[in-house]
Amino acid sequence: MFVSTKYSKTRLSLHVGFAALAVSSAALAGAPALAQSAAQPQGEGRITGTVVNASGNFLRGAEVRVEGSDIVGVTDSDGRFILQRVPAGTQQLSITYFGYETGRQSVDVGGGATVDITLALKPTATDGSGEIVVSGSRPIAESEEAAIQLKRASTSLVDVIAADSVGRFPDQNIAAAVSRLPGVSIGRDQGQERYISLRGSPASWTTLAFDGVNVISPEGRETRFDTIPSSIASQTVIRKAVTADMPGETVAGNINIVTRSPFDYHGFKGALDGGYGYNDLGQGKQYNVGGFLSDRFANDTLGILIGASRYERDMVTDNFENSWEVSPEDQEPGGKERIWAAKTQNKLYRLTRSNTSFSGRLEWRPDSANQIFLSSIYSQFRDDELRNAWVFDLDQDAKKTSSSTVGTTTGYADIRTGNTPLQGTLHGAEIESTLNSNSSRQSIFTNTLAGEHDLDTWKVKWRLNYTRADARSKPPFQSSWVSPTSFTQRPTLVYDFTDPNLARVHLFQTIRNADGTYSTGPERPYIQPTELNFLNMTRNRQLDRTNAYTGKLDIEHNAALFGAETVIQLGGEYDKRTKTSNRTVLEVTPETLAAAGLTNPTQAQISIDTPYKGKLPLGYGFRYFSSELGEALFDSYAKAGAARIQAGASEENDYRVTEEVLAGYLMGTTYFNWGNIVYGARVERVKNTGSALSMTNDGYLPTQVSNSFTSVYPSIHLNWDVNRDMKLRLSANTGAARPDYDQLRPNFSYDDDEQIVSGGNPNAKPERAKGVDLYFEWYMPSRGFLSVGAYYKDLQDILYDVELPTFGSDILNSNGINRADYHYATIANGGGGHIKGLEFAFSQPLEGLARSMGLPDWAQGFGLQANLTLNDSKATTPDGRTTDLPGASPLIYNVSGYYERYGFSARLSYQWQKAYLDSIGSGDILGDTYWANVARLDFSLRYAINENVQLYLDANNLTNEPGIRYQGDFQHQIEHEVFGRRYLAGVKLNF
Repeated sequence: MFVSTKYSKTRLSLHVGFAALAVSSAALAGAPALAQSAAQPQGEGRITGTVVNASGNFLRGAEVRVEGSDIVGVTDSDGRFILQRVPAGTQQLSITYFGYETGRQSVDVGGGATVDITLALKPTATDGSGEIVVSGSRPIAESEEAAIQLKRASTSLVDVIAADSVGRFPDQNIAAAVSRLPGVSIGRDQGQERYISLRGSPASWTTLAFDGVNVISPEGRETRFDTIPSSIASQTVIRKAVTADMPGETVAGNINIVTRSPFDYHGFKGALDGGYGYNDLGQGKQYNVGGFLSDRFANDTLGILIGASRYERDMVTDNFENSWEVSPEDQEPGGKERIWAAKTQNKLYRLTRSNTSFSGRLEWRPDSANQIFLSSIYSQFRDDELRNAWVFDLDQDAKKTSSSTVGTTTGYADIRTGNTPLQGTLHGAEIESTLNSNSSRQSIFTNTLAGEHDLDTWKVKWRLNYTRADARSKPPFQSSWVSPTSFTQRPTLVYDFTDPNLARVHLFQTIRNADGTYSTGPERPYIQPTELNFLNMTRNRQLDRTNAYTGKLDIEHNAALFGAETVIQLGGEYDKRTKTSNRTVLEVTPETLAAAGLTNPTQAQISIDTPYKGKLPLGYGFRYFSSELGEALFDSYAKAGAARIQAGASEENDYRVTEEVLAGYLMGTTYFNWGNIVYGARVERVKNTGSALSMTNDGYLPTQVSNSFTSVYPSIHLNWDVNRDMKLRLSANTGAARPDYDQLRPNFSYDDDEQIVSGGNPNAKPERAKGVDLYFEWYMPSRGFLSVGAYYKDLQDILYDVELPTFGSDILNSNGINRADYHYATIANGGGGHIKGLEFAFSQPLEGLARSMGLPDWAQGFGLQANLTLNDSKATTPDGRTTDLPGASPLIYNVSGYYERYGFSARLSYQWQKAYLDSIGSGDILGDTYWANVARLDFSLRYAINENVQLYLDANNLTNEPGIRYQGDFQHQIEHEVFGRRYLAGVKLNF
């Protein structure tokens, strides 16, 4: 539920909100009782300790409970736990960890004293006799067990990927790693995983955090997870149900990247990874190198960890794109029902993409009760792209069939010539071309100074963070070219779109007959590098920078509430984020060249003779271009004074938006012998200020707009231990996704003739959500896991691109003209909707089953993992239609089979995602735009020569699955891209 001082409040929202606040207040009221009991230390003590496995490795997430009481603790990254307020005397501890036998330990607790112990757990027996059998390492199964245990021990709804699990999947970035978890939908670019949508929600509703501090992506609220290599994480936690200690902007969920600590290891630790491979489409090379070093000093009180990674791949992409329309030129009967391709094009990419990261952490732990650390992470995604685009403008110079003679026009949308929407011949077809060398960089530089302090029954955590997120564009040049105006200097084009997976075009000479009609001449299989006319060259320099400052304080207090152990949490957070966008465009045009006494260039001046690298059967030949030659040509024009600053580019695009958030929360976690309840509420005060230039009759004038609002986010979560192996979770939570920074910018321009204002919307309200989750989890004694869950979110104020009836502000009024009543093209809040769905997850190593069946030892290394998400979403558009939410796939499933024995570790993973809505259309027969079904088959193989050396092979996209977007139906594809298969082999060293 969401409550805002500016927005409508439902009676239900108020009742739930006040109920949650009342419970939280009752928790605080219990604090004096704690103070009274704490004053009698002779009756209570503390138990601290470490939980390890048989090899001495720390077990994170183990649950340690004092039997017969509500006192429970969970181990942290170095296996440490603390049990507060333990009654004096002999106590029996039970220690549970998924995949391990339950440990039990008697401990004598003295009044006012602290007892420190070490507990070692044994793996669960897998044969019928109860004997524990060990046959080599099980890295996949063990990492899966670690992830399941962290899920089991959590007091909220989470999914986890442990470090080894990230390494076992052939995944390079965080988006790819989490794509195999239930409820996760992935948006891709050039075949690479980029955006994450959780349980059918828009990608902008998924927030990113490093070590518990929310971080803004270079692109704003829609986080690009391809910026973050998986190598920097020790674990990735996906929190799907929002609790009061989480920022209110977390609507769908939060992805927390937990980085490595030097105290995750016993002492000196190092790892090195080096791999090399290729892409089968274009034979581009790829390589990966990375590693980290960690050690502790000063009697193990000071730790240092440093790490770095670099991944780079060269690739090409086969692409065709179509633009469909109901043609106004088609005046023949049935014309309003025919859909024609107005344009068809090929974008032929040559790309180099890379991820680079550096990280460091300095940590001081003078004793078991205190720690302070300073961490710094720099991560950059770089995209260098060379793109030959050949656009065949099919509707250029087309004439209405009602006023033209057959054979005297291009023939576009003219069924009288025998042409159909899917097959036909066009005379004098215009070719447009762009030869672009683009270079962009997305980087995150985040720095955290933090501390955690255990003060008897109190625990204090604090965080100070500075993050700089940059999106920088530095293309060497971009260029545009077009055919001459004469039909006979343009080709005759024969098109065939009957196969939706291949847009075929063939080029021929165009002949003008004596009677003024056109006909098809000899084949013209090659686009000459001198036949297109020069339009312009540009060089764009753009920097979008977000500077973010965060101060965060969390206080925990152990108390007795309602006769049960309770952890009371309260805290506050201050965030200040400022995003600036600055753009400058230099341009060279025929006019600037003439003024400098220079002639127009041709494509031949920057062309090279490199053979076509793709496999798409093109109906024409062409020449690639050289980035170096194009850059040198632009530099020569700039030196000659033929380049000028493009008018209006900076004024119309530059802006500055500042967001300040002051938040406080109160939360309680009450433990019972049957589970626990987490309840609380968060209050946030948000202030937005935006400044930019607006176009007026007097030129561009400064504009500044600000607004503020206060919101309350209550939540409650119940975790019921049905029995030792089964858990039921029920939660109700609220959140609000604030508009992105560029949507809040006050850039305005107007057209007095059309009486319309265009720009951002500083007054756009957050998208609001109230959610309920119900999940059943079964942690099987056979080391298997099964979960079934249902979720529902009620949505309000969903944002859309709209044209509002009035602008509603006088800031653009001038010269006696009132523009407040103009139409306003912007983003605005629309109606409501919902998201609902079911999740299923299953994991089972088959070792015990195989042994019970008497199968030989080699057959006992198999295992299976699978999950399924069924999702339904509906939203009301501004024009009153009901559609799915963009980005919400209705069906996603993942299946992975693995085998581990004798040092071998292999996994085959299949992922399938059903078609989903990309964007809404105008409501005509063309329909909305969808991303088509997509499937991925990946394979990974590892062989451990010994504990220190491991060989690996990763193979991605083995089915060579294309990325397809279509409009209305699959026949009308608007984008079709093929990326090829990727292979990487290497070695990992541990020391």
